Amino acid sequence: MFRLTRITAFGVVLLLAGPTAGAAGTEWKAGVAVVDITPDGPIWMAGYAARTGPSQGTAQRLHAKALALEDRAAYRCVIVTTDLLGLPAAVSEPIAENVRRLYGLGRSQLVVTSSHTHSGPVIRESLINMYPMDAAQAEAVRAYTAHLESQISELVGAALKDLAPAQLSLGRIQVDFAVNRRLKKDGRFVIGVNPEGPVDHEVTILRVRRPDGDTRAILFGYACHNTTLTQGNYQIHGDYAGVAQEELEKALPGTTALFMLGCAGDSNPNPRGTIQLAWTHGGSLARAVRYALSDSMRNIRGPLRTAFERTDLPFAPLPTREALQARLQSPDVYVRKHAQILLGELDKKGSLAASYSYPIGVVKFGNDLTLVALSGEVVVDYATRLKKELGSPRKLWVAAYANDVFAYIPSKRVLAEGGYEAETSMIYYGLPGPWAPEVEDLIVGKVLGMVKALR
Repeated sequence: MFRLTRITAFGVVLLLAGPTAGAAGTEWKAGVAVVDITPDGPIWMAGYAARTGPSQGTAQRLHAKALALEDRAAYRCVIVTTDLLGLPAAVSEPIAENVRRLYGLGRSQLVVTSSHTHSGPVIRESLINMYPMDAAQAEAVRAYTAHLESQISELVGAALKDLAPAQLSLGRIQVDFAVNRRLKKDGRFVIGVNPEGPVDHEVTILRVRRPDGDTRAILFGYACHNTTLTQGNYQIHGDYAGVAQEELEKALPGTTALFMLGCAGDSNPNPRGTIQLAWTHGGSLARAVRYALSDSMRNIRGPLRTAFERTDLPFAPLPTREALQARLQSPDVYVRKHAQILLGELDKKGSLAASYSYPIGVVKFGNDLTLVALSGEVVVDYATRLKKELGSPRKLWVAAYANDVFAYIPSKRVLAEGGYEAETSMIYYGLPGPWAPEVEDLIVGKVLGMVKALR
């Protein structure tokens, strides 16, 4: 029998096609840990250039959560989720080194992800060209980030210490509040609402149960920007993903809910703009997950295998010194700041970086599930293509915003079309940009090779 369920934001149910499951075994161990990462006081908020000051209170607390998994051969992997805009390599790599030193986990055995909420704190070295912070505000960000690194390192240890026999199962369902945001207007692509554009409405759910069948943890993912709350919001909040986690944990006492964002680079919630809408979207997502838990889910067996590799992504022809000096006269303050950053790099190193070292993680659960953890703000075309080229899409989970959130990752289609994800966003991330057209093939080719090697 095959079933998949689609749930709209307002609770309408439509039956489609998808897989069922039988009883799960107990060949796994799992551990869970949670830490509150809500800033103690006012701090500059991440994600929107239009904000003019730091946060003004907390509407929802933020958390980092860790799910540790161990197979029968005692091979381990830890997946960390955070209610943050994104962790750059300057933060995630020191965490990974701490985890290696303290707990003996190799780099491939750790996946660090972020929900991409635009109502959380700025993280050091992330989108730093976007925020007009003074020295005191920048110091608050530095201190918060340093503490965060310690918190997450300790969190991983707590999850490993919590390992206990478990059953794993996989489910899928659909929720429809995500909409493509790349709208063609007056001959160019702008951020808007494009109901005809590509979007991924699938919710993927990994359920962790105790041997007695009680749910211990739920790792679930959806591909939609956490931008229900817009630039006018100055309260710390986890957006729809934070709401969905909170609602699941209220409905299922004793369960830890962890959210992992998919290829959401070109999708937004629709409608958006208020905290109430964040609760509406988060509530619909939580209800969908609960429905999937009550429906048939597919067993996940081992062994556990992991990989972590990098591929160099080239930039398009780099700007010359003369071009950058001309940009210093731009009326746009962000264009001027971007030019200053690149001119400083030229002065210091003599040349601009021609490429970026792009990290990719893969976690394989026997023959039942392959998790691909892509870095950066990846657009939906990557998930669509990988599901096609890897085959067995019901056994594939493509996550993004993992390990290093440093730029948008547009597809060949998006690069050709232009617009924010392809071009303008690089100004805020401080990279030479845009990317060369071959980046999509380089990333997909590397993923295919990594998955083949793990098989």
